[in-house]
Amino acid sequence: MIWARKFAKARMVPQRATEEPEMPENFISLLDKYLQIAPHLVPRAEGADIHSPTLWHPDLHRDNIFVDSDTNKITRIIDWQSAVVAPLFLQSGVPRMFRHTKPVDEDWSVPQRPLDYDSLSVEEKAKIDADIESITYYKYYKYQSFKKSPRHWACLEHQHALELQTNPVKLVTQSWKNNDVFYLREALMELVRRWDELNDNGTCPISFSEETYRVHAQEESNINAVGEILRIFRDEDTLPVDGMVDHIDYERVRENCLKFKDIFVGLGSTEEEKRLHERLWPYQDTKF
Repeated sequence: MIWARKFAKARMVPQRATEEPEMPENFISLLDKYLQIAPHLVPRAEGADIHSPTLWHPDLHRDNIFVDSDTNKITRIIDWQSAVVAPLFLQSGVPRMFRHTKPVDEDWSVPQRPLDYDSLSVEEKAKIDADIESITYYKYYKYQSFKKSPRHWACLEHQHALELQTNPVKLVTQSWKNNDVFYLREALMELVRRWDELNDNGTCPISFSEETYRVHAQEESNINAVGEILRIFRDEDTLPVDGMVDHIDYERVRENCLKFKDIFVGLGSTEEEKRLHERLWPYQDTKF
């Protein structure tokens, strides 16, 4: 808050529908709300210990793990620069290489091919096979966590409830620098909306004005519109889900990014909407 009062300056943010800048005093007000609600963001212990400080690698994916091809044993894990020791409930989650991008039935059943699989095209079969493989990896990871890591499983089992409490904590420290003020506000608003789920005593210590909800809804609408367009592009395997691109796919993704940006900007019905879409396109910093 001291830093924001001294150094933060009014700025334009892409998702705003108006030309009004994002003001430092609004950000400071959010930080004040966060401090009021912070004591309620530590989940109660139920069974397994999810509070003890734990070393956690936050970016596990296949490029960061080295495996001996003869023994199939892990020999190296790299990219530890973002690792910290913190309470497990603040860090636990499914690593990127085991996540599935769509909702998954939370049971142990193995996904099956559809009955008309043999009649489908090569491309359709490949997409189904990739989805089945991804879901299988996801479920296998969760099953192994259930068997071998009770503390981690206790977090995964209540992941959606924990996200309600941990999202503000994860967002608050870099929210101005990372242009995440909208998401910090969203996380705090979600806490207000779902306060009863925390099983806490008393009323929620924070609230938001109707005007704040109105402005936030405008920004949310713009962000959701972009998200829906990107979801369509990503489902067709034309853009990366998380921005990570394998070097063999780089040229294809580069061409797709430029092409679909033009399509997205062209969806604006007025010059003002087109300028808004230009600002909203998420790959602004990509250098082609």
